[in-house]
Amino acid sequence: MKRKYVGLVAVAALALPLAACSSSSNAGGTDSSGNTVVNWSVWAGSEAETAAWKHVADLVHEKDPKITVKLQTAAWPDYWTKLPTQLAGSGAPCIAGLQMARVQQFANYFKTLDSSTLGTAKIATSDFDPSIIKALQSKGEQKAIPYDLGPYMVFYNKDAFKAAGLAAPQNGWTVDEFLTDAKKLTTGGKYGFAASNQIDALNQWGPTIGGDQAATAGGKLNLTSAGQVKTMKWYAGLVSTEKVAAPLATDSSDGTQFLGGNAAMYVTGPWDMINAKTQAKFDVGVVTLPAGDNGVTTAVGGSGFGITNKCSNIPAAEKALSVITGPEALGYLGEQGRAFPARTAEQSTWYKSAVDGAQSTLEAALKNGVPYRSTPTWTQVGLSYSQGAISVINGDGSAKSFLDGVESSSGQ
Repeated sequence: MKRKYVGLVAVAALALPLAACSSSSNAGGTDSSGNTVVNWSVWAGSEAETAAWKHVADLVHEKDPKITVKLQTAAWPDYWTKLPTQLAGSGAPCIAGLQMARVQQFANYFKTLDSSTLGTAKIATSDFDPSIIKALQSKGEQKAIPYDLGPYMVFYNKDAFKAAGLAAPQNGWTVDEFLTDAKKLTTGGKYGFAASNQIDALNQWGPTIGGDQAATAGGKLNLTSAGQVKTMKWYAGLVSTEKVAAPLATDSSDGTQFLGGNAAMYVTGPWDMINAKTQAKFDVGVVTLPAGDNGVTTAVGGSGFGITNKCSNIPAAEKALSVITGPEALGYLGEQGRAFPARTAEQSTWYKSAVDGAQSTLEAALKNGVPYRSTPTWTQVGLSYSQGAISVINGDGSAKSFLDGVESSSGQ
């Protein structure tokens, strides 16, 4: 999942263009060595993430020297804005990343992975967490094979807590405790929390603050509910009223404020452990989201990879898919901190490489977590939300009027 499911720092030099191939070369073309080329598109937000995906791509060639996987990456928000045009045109990749929140939107562009396809690829869905397997289905048809899943958690700067004379937060802490700590951590031009203008924030905090998410279980927008209005008012108040988070000036979908040491807490998922380990110059801890009126709960997401309908060499794609979602690949991603593996047998690899206390936090968050909810037009809704949320979060505008406007303009 990023997105983030949330990527962190965008690395332009390593983000290859998504539309870098034609329909004749997305799978079935050959490289200079005569190997079949399979183009694979996925999001990446840092050098470490890109290197991890490159390693997984190279595993395919190791397993089958006749196949070369060409990796194409883009930063999280760019990936989703470009993907619709790419999949509808001649530049579709053969294999593409698909997040559970966007399955319904893109389902028609992906091949159904039926029993015959899975059998040929030697992929057994029983080897994966059943919740994320189901989440990557559309109308009962499997559209992608998962590589990860995970709940949102609070990543925090242990050094900052110690310097402020604060005890480390414990799983099950409350919103009041969170605010008390955030206020003490806000000093000397640094803040206690890093806020975001992304709609993900409503699904991160909505279950514990307002008791719902930005979408219903049936896939309808839910922005005008009393719970969502309550959640956004509270969230915006962290910036405009409590002043424990910096005012937003531009897009804030990444964790640069946290990783740079300018904000002591940040909400993200297990997929960002790789960036915390490679970029933070301080000790990182993780804890559950604080409990609001509805207890300790948050959304749980996940992502996977599917074969696009434009793929011209299905057998090669099936072989590649079996490797990039296989035990070795997911075990490696777990070790790197890029994924809490969707394969249940490999999940311990993330625990072994993550920061101290991460296992108990993730398990606690999973226990009370609820599935991440979205709509068939989630990308468009998210873009509309992010464009207008900055001013509201900064205190210039009504949360209710803003949410009413986003939902009204969506046509749902």
